[in-house]
Amino acid sequence: MKNREKEKIPGPEPDPGGAVSRRRISDRETRSLIQAAIEKTGRISPLPASLEPAGWKRGRAGLIRSLPAWVGRFGFLAGLNEFGLWCEPLPGPREAFPSQLVIDVPPGRYMIESLDAETSTWVSRESAEGGPLVAGLPCTGNPVFVWIRLKS
Repeated sequence: MKNREKEKIPGPEPDPGGAVSRRRISDRETRSLIQAAIEKTGRISPLPASLEPAGWKRGRAGLIRSLPAWVGRFGFLAGLNEFGLWCEPLPGPREAFPSQLVIDVPPGRYMIESLDAETSTWVSRESAEGGPLVAGLPCTGNPVFVWIRLKS
């Protein structure tokens, strides 16, 4: 499947016709958007030294079980024991709750941090057990970068 094609990723409550179609952003654009958000944030607050998406590769879309209903476009990259998820909201007012993502990751404890790319604010930080990983995804009305990394 080409990067620009729509992929069927279920939301929390798929419509009767099946999963909601969300457009996957190309890997190059995803990396560029994440890098720009990180650089913008780095001017405001210190960034973790280990946050380096340049080496991340295309993450298998099949790992994503569910995204919140407010997500329109997304990008998904994977590195060694970490993942980057870029989520852009659909235009107009949308249902913000429930706002959880479900991703099939190897078993282990993960740290999930969410960055509002517009305000350069880290809006969420949580730890969760993976296999699969279920975590909150804040709906800020802006694009959100989610950094998921294995802790143990």
